[in-house]
Amino acid sequence: MLESSNRLAPATPPATSPAGSEPLEYTPTVLVLDDDEDCRALVTAVLSNAGFLVYALPDGRGVNEILSQNYIDLLVTDIVMPERDGIETIAALRSSHPRLPVIAMSGDAPKNMNLYLNIAKKLGAFRVLNKPFRPNELLVAAREALLREST
Repeated sequence: MLESSNRLAPATPPATSPAGSEPLEYTPTVLVLDDDEDCRALVTAVLSNAGFLVYALPDGRGVNEILSQNYIDLLVTDIVMPERDGIETIAALRSSHPRLPVIAMSGDAPKNMNLYLNIAKKLGAFRVLNKPFRPNELLVAAREALLREST
């Protein structure tokens, strides 16, 4: 089930007002994937409170549908999830959406966590975060990922 902190985002980001003369203030859109409901809610709240438009899913199964219908600026994904995990999701996105910045996070057993996060990094994740992380770490990573993608 898709959770949203706001409305659906358009398929492409708006550049100007409806009259076409003034640039619009653009709200970056983030898709959050995490099977842990509490963590998903926390990440969604942190990003929403910072002004991002946030959608959330419990795993990577619905990512392609969301990306085909909405413009998403950033993906924040847990690595270890049932059904379609973060590694599978990142790998699939590299061919269909190679420029989409990804932040990978994991709180699995410490031995596996570093392995999974290293794989995510090799697949092109912009940043990896070890759970638990501070909300500010997530915000800094999100802003840096969006800034890097816009340049």
